[in-house]
Amino acid sequence: MKGPQQKKKSKKKMIALTTVGVVAVVGGVALYGSAMSNNAEKAAGEEKNNTITVEKTDLKQKVTVSGTVESADTAIVTGDVTGVKVKSVKVKKGDRVKKGDVIAELDDTDLQAQLATAEKALENAKAINDINLKAAQRGYDDTVADKGTKSERGSRGVDAAQSEYDKAVDDQTNAYDTYNKAVDDRAAAEQTAADAAQAAAEAAAPVEELKTAVKEAKKAADNASADFDRLALTDGVTTDELDAAKKVRDDAQAAYEDLAVQLSDAQDALKALNDQALACSQAASSALMQEKELYAGLSSADRMVDQAKQAAETAADAKNDTDREYDKAIAQSQDALDTAKLNGDDSLTAPQQQIDDIKENIEKCVIKAECDGVITDVSINEGDSYVGGQIAVIEDDSAYKVSASVDQYDIFKIAQDMNAEITVQAIGADTLSGKLSFVSPTPAPAAASADGTVSATEYPIEATFDGSEEDLRIGMSAKLVIVTEEKKDVLAVPDDCILKDESGWYVQVQGEGTDIENVYVEKGLTTDYYTEISGAKVKEGMEIIQPEAEDDSAAPFY
Repeated sequence: MKGPQQKKKSKKKMIALTTVGVVAVVGGVALYGSAMSNNAEKAAGEEKNNTITVEKTDLKQKVTVSGTVESADTAIVTGDVTGVKVKSVKVKKGDRVKKGDVIAELDDTDLQAQLATAEKALENAKAINDINLKAAQRGYDDTVADKGTKSERGSRGVDAAQSEYDKAVDDQTNAYDTYNKAVDDRAAAEQTAADAAQAAAEAAAPVEELKTAVKEAKKAADNASADFDRLALTDGVTTDELDAAKKVRDDAQAAYEDLAVQLSDAQDALKALNDQALACSQAASSALMQEKELYAGLSSADRMVDQAKQAAETAADAKNDTDREYDKAIAQSQDALDTAKLNGDDSLTAPQQQIDDIKENIEKCVIKAECDGVITDVSINEGDSYVGGQIAVIEDDSAYKVSASVDQYDIFKIAQDMNAEITVQAIGADTLSGKLSFVSPTPAPAAASADGTVSATEYPIEATFDGSEEDLRIGMSAKLVIVTEEKKDVLAVPDDCILKDESGWYVQVQGEGTDIENVYVEKGLTTDYYTEISGAKVKEGMEIIQPEAEDDSAAPFY
């Protein structure tokens, strides 16, 4: 019966045989410290177990696939003109071209003949249209000139009447603006007077309150003074008592004087407010008188406007009657002119379009490169009849990508923009940095082999290089290592050291004497070889027992 180590080796062998595998690279400090020798060592009559020291390390989980170096951009050169012969082919496989370089030329002899015929037809159509258009233009111009003569006479009368009307309207507008301003000024003056009266009324109440307070303060000061004088004449009074009474008297007198000053200031302010209220009231009365005077003048301005308006309308009506007759004649002439233009435009559209199409096809007979790159395929020869399809293939070798496929068991682990380590053995063993630029959401179509076997489900992916590499060539084989998860400076042990029972995952440590203690752990990132562990009792430097390969009872539980 195989032990846990033998089982693990068999599993790793199967993984190594698959096209895509998950690989873990352990960096930093090595996990295997000093493992105990498998030889039986005796200490105090007890056999020691093989142990491993738990230390911090870096873990990476990866997906590895094989791929092919391809151009980052490929252009399939085709032509739009078909049914013509290939006049010349300017490139061959392996040539380097720039965008705009000529790839091939198609024979445009028939197209040039068609262009000459179409251009002659267009020239004749333009001559006929020019004759018809000039005749229509003369009729229109004569009608417009006749209207101008008649209309000018009526315009002078209209302008004079309109000028008088405009002046009357301006006078009316000024009168109303002046009146409205007077209304606003009167309203503002009344509001100012009301505000001033309100302020004076509001200031009167505090003055009365201060008067009462001054009387009371005066009375209190007189009483304190009398108390001090009486105490000063009393026998047996101490100096402290006399000083206290003097302080009371002085404080009362100071309070009285302070209130008296406040009362005087308040009375002065009240008087100023009353004076202001009176002045504002007089200003409001003056504004009201001015408003009434201006209102009386509005009727005269309105009357002048009405009279000027009637005169302007009479002059305008007379002119409009004349213009209307001529406008009708002009409209008929304009219709004739527009019809001539439209007929001319319509007659030229088809020939011009035919010429444009022929010229465009002649230009398309010169097949040009759409991008910089290397010609990797030429599909036509000089003298062939071009019936459409591929003419050449241009691949941009200034930038590369790696195309590969990931099977259905690993595709869910990767995503676009993940870092990728790229190795191209043909240019050296150094790892090039890159990034996933494309991850297909759907699998590639399944292909059947000669014996009818259908290939496994695989999803196309692409990776680009972070830098440039001059030695890369299209078609080279490459290996992609995609980092799917990474943890640094974590505690990890070989995964065959982690066991499981009904209570969970655990590792074994040496207890007292020959006892073995189970330390329960939480598993973190798992790779093919190592697993991250954590737990309250898990510490760096602790020694855990590595199960013996032949001990089936200690086999890991999966």
